[in-house]
Amino acid sequence: MSRFCRSRTIALCIGLLLSGDCVRAQAPPTTAPPPSAAMQAMALGPQQAQLLGRWDVEIVLSNGATPAQHSKGKADYSWVVKGRWLGCHLTGEMLGAPYEQFTILGYDSYARNTVEVAVESVDNSMLLSRGAALQPDRPVTMLFGELDEYTSGVLHRPYKVLLKRVSPNQHVVTILGFDDSGQEVPKVEFRFSREKAR
Repeated sequence: MSRFCRSRTIALCIGLLLSGDCVRAQAPPTTAPPPSAAMQAMALGPQQAQLLGRWDVEIVLSNGATPAQHSKGKADYSWVVKGRWLGCHLTGEMLGAPYEQFTILGYDSYARNTVEVAVESVDNSMLLSRGAALQPDRPVTMLFGELDEYTSGVLHRPYKVLLKRVSPNQHVVTILGFDDSGQEVPKVEFRFSREKAR
């Protein structure tokens, strides 16, 4: 290759390098990349801090066919993980026997669901339900899950949870099952009233 061709090749390469730098220097700044799935999953969701504190609870046990059984209880809402997961420890009576329940309520930012997990003293099952995000302008939120009905021998039967805000000092949690025809059957309702200061 002649000296002239080699010089021309070198000049062409230098020109291409310099023109690339000029184009990069003139390009408009890029926007920030969209948040990653991990960042979305870490975001805080709708908060339930207004539930913090002690509550009086009326427990209404029903099956839709016989008169409902009423009993009383107490509940204490406190943070399990501050700002993210709220716990509710409820103690009382059901059918004349001591009753205890622990529920965790929170928001799955990635799935954009309200999530509730509950365990209770009457059996060893853990109930998981999820549904739409709690909205301040919607007083009722529906969650759905599956439960095992050991009295009828059915595993993983669908159930529905209604979370109803009545006022800042009252809310109701209703658990509904479904019969074989798909009709809703009331199971248990917890009527919360904020404990009055003494």
